[in-house]
Order: sequence, then structure tokens, then C-alpha cells
Amino acid sequence: MSPRYESAEVAAALGVPTVSFLGAGVFGDTWKVGDHAVKIICKDGYPPERIAREVSGLSRVDSPHVVKLVQAGAVSLGGQPRPALTFEYIPGGDLQQKLDARSRPTSMEALGLLQGLLTGLRDLHGADGTVHRDIKPQNIALRDGRWDLPVILDLGLAKSTTEKTVTIYPGHIGTAPYMAPEQLEARRARKAADLFAVGVTVRAAITGEHPFYEAGQHYTYDEALKQIDLGPTPLPETIPSNIHNVLDLLVRPAEFERGSATSNLRRLAAAE
Repeated sequence: MSPRYESAEVAAALGVPTVSFLGAGVFGDTWKVGDHAVKIICKDGYPPERIAREVSGLSRVDSPHVVKLVQAGAVSLGGQPRPALTFEYIPGGDLQQKLDARSRPTSMEALGLLQGLLTGLRDLHGADGTVHRDIKPQNIALRDGRWDLPVILDLGLAKSTTEKTVTIYPGHIGTAPYMAPEQLEARRARKAADLFAVGVTVRAAITGEHPFYEAGQHYTYDEALKQIDLGPTPLPETIPSNIHNVLDLLVRPAEFERGSATSNLRRLAAAE
């Protein structure tokens, strides 16, 4: 996806000599500016409460597995002010890039990935009950490209559950496929929804396939719920039992069966 604005225009707006384009999302673009990453919201009419939610959430948490917010401000682009959030820059790319390159973690790397994501969720959920609501491979950076050093990005930018279908594209998985059953049913996403998304994400990293949906197929929300009820595709037999058991719990249809980030970290540690 191309940036909405030319790099020279962005650099001038930020008052710096040069910027490097990192990526585009539904609502904005992210640029590398020196040792930082600046996310500029480009969508007109973007709800200010979403920006406030992200700033508030990140200001309450201090975790090596959650991106650090440096400052919040605005820049002038396209003739109007645009919200701009400055974060630490995390070298190494994101998890989606690993999946696109067909890179797979070893069992030990999968354990590190799962532990890191659960630790990030534990710290988020412990920060005044903050819920991410949009965990997916594109929102997980891998510090220095290491599977065992995941960093959760884009706090609070939840996706709408009013879409009519879930679409799975080969090599590219969107947000909707990581929604928990309660989100697909347009119910409130609580902490358990984040746990479900982590379970789906780590299973996809291990197997290279979505655990519930077939690539290239289109699913209505009702069809997606039926797929989840059928259970996930099996994990490789080489996956240790502690990882296997936790990943099975995380993708249970019922919220209460998924436990908490803390309880699942204990399960992983007890079996090591």
C-alpha cells in the first residue's frame, strides 16, 4: 500500500530533512523519523476518542512487549491538521512480514513468541483494564527480527464489527479473521478477545495457515462462527505439550474457558 502523501511533504510537515515510509494502514501512514516511528492519521473525520484511547492506554503501561509512546501531537498535511503519534522505532519488521516470507518459528521460538505476547497482554490488561481489541500479525513487531521479542503495536485501534463478510486472502490475513466469537457476534470485546487473537496469531505463525478458515474462501459471520465451533486445525506433533495446551485454551469459543494472560503464563512455566 502506498503512502497518502509524498515523503518530501511529510518531512516538511515534521520539520526534518528526510523520512522513510514504513507502512500504511486503514487510517494512516507510519514513517521512520530518526530513531522514532511517527504514525500520522490521514483519514478525515477520524474519531478523536480513538486517539485519546491509544494515548491513554500507552501512558498507563510500561512493558518491553508493548510499544512505547514518546509524544502525541499534530502535523499539517493536505491543508488540515492530522493527529501524529511518535513511538519508539522497533527494527526487525513485523510478524506479518515473517508469515509472508513463509518463515516459521522453531518450538523454542514459538514458546518465546507466545510468552512475549502473553506478557504484553498481562501488562496491558493490568493497566486499568486496557483491552487492545485488534491483535493481529501486522500489529506485532519483532524486535531485531527475533520471534521471542514480540512488541504489541497500535493499541486501541479497534476494527468495526459491522462488516458483512470475513475474507481470507492467500498470504495476507486481515483483521476480521482474528476476531473472537464474541466480536463476530457484535458483542463487546473484553480481555478474552485479545487472548483468542493471540492464540490464532501464534497458531498461524507455527503452521503457516489460519487455524479456522481456508485461504481464499469467503465467510459470513455466521459461517465463521461455525468454523470456530468445529475447532482449530491440529498443531504439529513436534510442538511441546505446554505450548499445545495453552494454544488450545486460547482459541476456545467460550470466553471464560480461555483463562487470563497471567494464568496461561503460569501454565507455560509450570510445564517447562
